[in-house]
Amino acid sequence: MADAPIPATLLAGFLGSGKTTLLNRLLSDPAVGGAQRIGVIVNEMGAVGIDGRLVVRTAEEVVQLENGCLCCEVRGDLAEALERMLAGRRLLGAREPLARVVIEASGIASPGPIAQTLVLDPRVSGRVELERIVTLAHAGHVEAQLQAHPEVCEQVAYADLIVLNHADHPGADLDAAEAALRARNAVARIERATMGAVPAELLLARDGVAPRAEAALATGTTFAGHTHGVGSIVLRATEPLDLHRLKMWLQFLSSRRTHALYRVKGLLACREHPRAVLVQGTYQVLELGPGPEDVPAESVLVLIGKDLDEDEVRRGWDVCRGA
Repeated sequence: MADAPIPATLLAGFLGSGKTTLLNRLLSDPAVGGAQRIGVIVNEMGAVGIDGRLVVRTAEEVVQLENGCLCCEVRGDLAEALERMLAGRRLLGAREPLARVVIEASGIASPGPIAQTLVLDPRVSGRVELERIVTLAHAGHVEAQLQAHPEVCEQVAYADLIVLNHADHPGADLDAAEAALRARNAVARIERATMGAVPAELLLARDGVAPRAEAALATGTTFAGHTHGVGSIVLRATEPLDLHRLKMWLQFLSSRRTHALYRVKGLLACREHPRAVLVQGTYQVLELGPGPEDVPAESVLVLIGKDLDEDEVRRGWDVCRGA
């Protein structure tokens, strides 16, 4: 007798919308991550991933797919990772079987091609069932993002559930943001949230409605492409960094590149700090605080944006290193 297909939830949303925060809330929920074996696949654009290290380890397995976007370069890697998880179902003995898969797509990924992989790739077709596409939108930025980035329009259009996150963002017009979302997707449920706080059942239940991506498969909808010029820069250092210089440089960089620097994230070793320093930033909002693990042997900072000047960025990084 064939195994029943494993339900899957796909988390989409532009850079800085709060996907990892929402994922951690889901995995930490006693009724979900505390009661089920969940496999997590995290996709990041760039050669080095940070988000996979920030996922709470209540998940049974966290697979990080790097250096490519799930909707284009690494779709085969997605099928391979899922196939490996599925193979493990028969090797668990008395342990609880894998109950669910959650896929966190990169910030520039369209859900459509990912859903096509789940439906059409023979390695996973019929073995993984996409139950819900959840798209996160930044309440303070989504109106502008819908105008500037075709992938945001795709993410919103495919969603079954849209989480209007960062509802506490200063100056956010929630009604206007919701109207902009509704103009692109008239049928998805929209939930306002802060720090990804939405009921777990909304993220998992299907409510008898086929995901928007299945309708797209039937109608032949195609992905419009990525915003031109978006890329990532990975910065590394083996010596401890000067935290004061780092703060000043990041503030300068974000204020100078307001419309180009979308996302900053990193785990760093800084002088006179016994714990890792976690850096999270979206546009001009930057947060530095204690990280989730011991001081790393190598500091890694990832910048994602449009038309970033890599030479300028690396010169600033060298100042923080004391080079």
